[in-house]
Amino acid sequence: MEELSQVLEGRGARHGVASGKLHASGARVVVYVEVLPHQTVSWRLARDAELRADASIWLTRHEDPYDYWLKPGDVVRLARGERVWLSSDSEHAVEVSLTSYRAKQIRPAWSRFIARFVPRAVNAL
Repeated sequence: MEELSQVLEGRGARHGVASGKLHASGARVVVYVEVLPHQTVSWRLARDAELRADASIWLTRHEDPYDYWLKPGDVVRLARGERVWLSSDSEHAVEVSLTSYRAKQIRPAWSRFIARFVPRAVNAL
């Protein structure tokens, strides 16, 4: 993991091994994806996420000239809108988790003021 961390650190904030949580202010959402043996899974991320795998997995990122071989326990931070491909040469299915955090909705001051006096107006806002 040390080698992967050093390689990814030099590529800017968008590419890197996660050193902490993304945004712990909102609710945590964890999605589990199963990568079948000798298969490739691809998707575009709807929000920033941290990727973890329970076994060795191959990661390819759009517009990144490098591919990454992730070992169990490695955590990679992925950016919103990024397209990724995962594959495994394992003989059994590999479980991958994507952890993201929902942003808290912050109401403008005028909305909070109206909600205090007209509770039904809150549902309309």
